[in-house]
Amino acid sequence: MAQTSRKRVGLVLGVVLAAVLLLTGRYFLGAQSTAALHDDAIVVDGHVHITNRVYWEGIDPWEAQTTGLWDYARAKQGGLDVVIEQLYIEDPYNNYNYAVKQAVRLVETFYRVLEANPERMELALTVADIRRIVEGGKTAVILALEGGFDMEGDLDVLRLFHRLGVRKVQFANHNTTNAFVDAGLGDQAWGGITDHGRAVIQEMNRLGILIDVSHASDAAQLAIIEASAAPVVASHHGLRQFSNHTRTLSDAVLTAMAAKGGLIGIHSSGGFLSQKFLDWQAGQSSEPEVDWLQDLIRSPSRDYGQYIDTLDTEMRENWNHDKGHSLVGYDFGVPWRERQQETLDAGGPLPTEEDWAAHVDYAVNLVGEDYIGIGLDMMDGRANMRDFDATSYPRLTGALVDRGYAPERIQKILGGNWLRVLDAAKVSR
Repeated sequence: MAQTSRKRVGLVLGVVLAAVLLLTGRYFLGAQSTAALHDDAIVVDGHVHITNRVYWEGIDPWEAQTTGLWDYARAKQGGLDVVIEQLYIEDPYNNYNYAVKQAVRLVETFYRVLEANPERMELALTVADIRRIVEGGKTAVILALEGGFDMEGDLDVLRLFHRLGVRKVQFANHNTTNAFVDAGLGDQAWGGITDHGRAVIQEMNRLGILIDVSHASDAAQLAIIEASAAPVVASHHGLRQFSNHTRTLSDAVLTAMAAKGGLIGIHSSGGFLSQKFLDWQAGQSSEPEVDWLQDLIRSPSRDYGQYIDTLDTEMRENWNHDKGHSLVGYDFGVPWRERQQETLDAGGPLPTEEDWAAHVDYAVNLVGEDYIGIGLDMMDGRANMRDFDATSYPRLTGALVDRGYAPERIQKILGGNWLRVLDAAKVSR
């Protein structure tokens, strides 16, 4: 073929390919361009809880740890710009309504970390703060509560947490049904939410606290979405299309949430990403569940703190345990790679970032790319994505590039969508 003819054919093919890419939104980038894309984006993880480890174990979260999947040091290495730090109030603290007490302890712990690292991190109260902090080369942190703010939904307690800098709150008290909303794994007492729950939603909208429907029942999630004037989020979920776990998000909830401008943060846990892993996990033997000291009785007239002291001791031992333990199962005394290897040696089919990207792809095809983000909830590594820790965020970008996503789409999923919903949380009622 003559040189002119080859050039003409090449030109035609180039025009056709460009047209296809424009019509489909599919792009293909090299490794260098993928790294640049990740570096240029504002990357947000909508579900992190490192403060609990600081509280229970006394670690320095700005020093890279061999235990656990996440710390600020490794996240910075992985190009993470914005952390939505979830202060996790474990279910046992809901007994005697110690939820507020534990949340306040964790807020204080967070502030001590913040004050010790002013050159590395700042608390962000607004999206404008986030952009300023990231532009200055620091990690921006949004303070959030996982496990509710109070079992009775006291609005003054909610207002106080807002004064303390909290800008996102999980509506349910983790897996415990509270006085105004059903937890997905708790008693189904209210058929969703109560009238007081609607009042709580209205006040959260007024204050500008982003509502997280995670851990609420399906009925409650739909009711919260309907009642809120602002977008709501499901910060750390898989999709039920891929795993029939109670804590995965149904198509109905995802569609309703997207219609109100909300967002799902895609989880990293095997049981949420893969039915195959969930089935394998169900077949594993486990130690009998501990009753979490529910048999302790507090005197109605005097309280010497027996319950809370005993619970604190058990919890601290559990977070620092150096072998398999059924209380919570974190075992942060064991390096995360060892924990994960135990799962692999037992035949656990751990998912990868490609499985994570498949959830993104399904959600994008169902509701569009404006309603998906990152919410990895990385913990001890036993059941999370294979060989993936806080240094590995660029692999999520790579997985989306491999699926042909345009850079603009990828930037939304990496963080742009989180910034949008945080900015839209405050509404006038």
